[in-house]
Amino acid sequence: MPKPLRWLLGGALALLLLVGAVVLLPFSSWLPGGTVAELPTAAVVNGSAFNRLFPAPGADRQLVFSQEKRGFSEARLKQDDRLLALLAISDTATAPEAREKFSTATERLQGWPLVEQGEHASALLVADRFQVKVIEQNDALPQSERRQVLADFDLKGLAALKAPKLLEPAA
Repeated sequence: MPKPLRWLLGGALALLLLVGAVVLLPFSSWLPGGTVAELPTAAVVNGSAFNRLFPAPGADRQLVFSQEKRGFSEARLKQDDRLLALLAISDTATAPEAREKFSTATERLQGWPLVEQGEHASALLVADRFQVKVIEQNDALPQSERRQVLADFDLKGLAALKAPKLLEPAA
């Protein structure tokens, strides 16, 4: 390609990007990024902070992390290539309605409210902020084992986890 044509295409691309930025600027509040569930990203715990709090798998089991994003981390508990359960920790600051189901909890595990969600899922609310969930797959974990897996999470570490502070408005 001749040099003058490259310069012309480069200039046209730069102009197009500049015009695109100016046109989209008024709509920046509509664009993704910068918030999680209407909260500043700095106010939500990063999912990578949760990973160390998942239970250590037994000798014949393995834990495979499958999803991580701000406010959420998920892992798959497997045994011999068979999926036993999905394990998750989420910061309910991103979904306050997730805490509502715990308001009527009658059971507790290590002092935290525990609820059963149907026949295949057990959930715990730690420090009134973090939901820990075990969802059975392939009829592999009965309720008693799901509760044991919940107890094996580092719940004290999770309760001590400090969420980033919301930015205080200037006085």
